Amino acid sequence: MINIVYRLCEAEMAPPFRSKRLPWFSKLNCLKSFLNSVEFSKNYIASVTFIHDGPEGQLLKAIPENFKVIKVNACSNEGSLIATYEAANEISGDIYFVEDDYLHLPESIKSIALALPSLGLLTGYDHEDRYVRDDDLSYGKELIIFDKNSNRHWRTAESTTCTFAISESMRPKVEPFAKKYMLHDRMLFRKLYKKKIRLWTPVPGLTTHVDTALAPGFDWLAFNNAMSIARDASE
Repeated sequence: MINIVYRLCEAEMAPPFRSKRLPWFSKLNCLKSFLNSVEFSKNYIASVTFIHDGPEGQLLKAIPENFKVIKVNACSNEGSLIATYEAANEISGDIYFVEDDYLHLPESIKSIALALPSLGLLTGYDHEDRYVRDDDLSYGKELIIFDKNSNRHWRTAESTTCTFAISESMRPKVEPFAKKYMLHDRMLFRKLYKKKIRLWTPVPGLTTHVDTALAPGFDWLAFNNAMSIARDASE
């Protein structure tokens, strides 16, 4: 069973977005896809906690009432991350930290929950840049395995964003460094690599960060558009 802490804020709810965003980026669709995966994966989830930072808006209203919401007013990426780690201190077991700019496939959380106890540290995001850049510390040293628990292939990767999952047994080894490096995510995972703690990513991806480097091998635009149609139909 996995615990999830999802942090979100109402920034970038409409254009103009940051330069790396795609024109169809939608935090509402990201949240909707996450909630769909929570419903699909509910038998594998122990708890879901939302950390909402700053003014209230559409995202906060879209969170079902049965979920725990912790309101903070840090109004900053680092401040909300601090609140996220503080909330995690009160939660035992496997944990999945999620940012609000990720799309999730329906089966994503189930697969993450099933693979996590054996892999220890993973993300659902199959990074496009991990295939095209040659400056990774682990360049040329990656491994690929088939995990029978999640019934899919996983590969090692140098680093990811602040959206990642840690097994209960791995948390004491990872969390002190996560709290030290905070938003410097690549520095965090490079440090863990030097400590011989490997990050695993699924092939193909179960989630994607919605910027210009989408997880390869899946039509995320069509998936996002389907989220929009379903959301409009329910309103």
